[in-house]
Amino acid sequence: MNFNSFFLNANNKIFNIQEIKWWLLKYTDIYNQIITLKKNKYVTVSLNDGKILKLPPLNESTEYIEFLDLYKRLENISELHKYENYFEEQINEYCNIKKSNYELKKWVAKSEDLGTNNFVLFLIDYLDYSANPKHLNVYLPYSKELDLYIDRKDFKNTIEFLEIFNELYWIQEILPKNQK
Repeated sequence: MNFNSFFLNANNKIFNIQEIKWWLLKYTDIYNQIITLKKNKYVTVSLNDGKILKLPPLNESTEYIEFLDLYKRLENISELHKYENYFEEQINEYCNIKKSNYELKKWVAKSEDLGTNNFVLFLIDYLDYSANPKHLNVYLPYSKELDLYIDRKDFKNTIEFLEIFNELYWIQEILPKNQK
């Protein structure tokens, strides 16, 4: 399976999110087939109390690990991109309320779950590869020959929102401790 040729033949190209989504769509069926195959190899164990456990085989194959890792990481970045419009709205709201400490606290509290859970590692995961990162880097531990970069412009609002949120939440600690 030559799943990574699209990225290998690009000669250090910066990919946009649409190209990533296209690649995911192209390989969705193969991904699902591999996942089904892997699940079918699970061992079923019946316990004395009637419970049934599904356990992976002891000698689980690493045959598709490079493909599965690439697919999951690209799927994850694609899922994160779905928040881009929401973050644009939040930035616009921030611009309107940034002079009001009370409104800023409400704004940070509203976004606390996203900023401290879903996106807490976004800047580190994708932009911490350099002191002055130009684009998002997708780390691929099983595909050492791939240097995969995604155009920063596709995550412009996400990055700006997180920089504002992190400053207010982590640096200025705008929310009282009991509210966190």
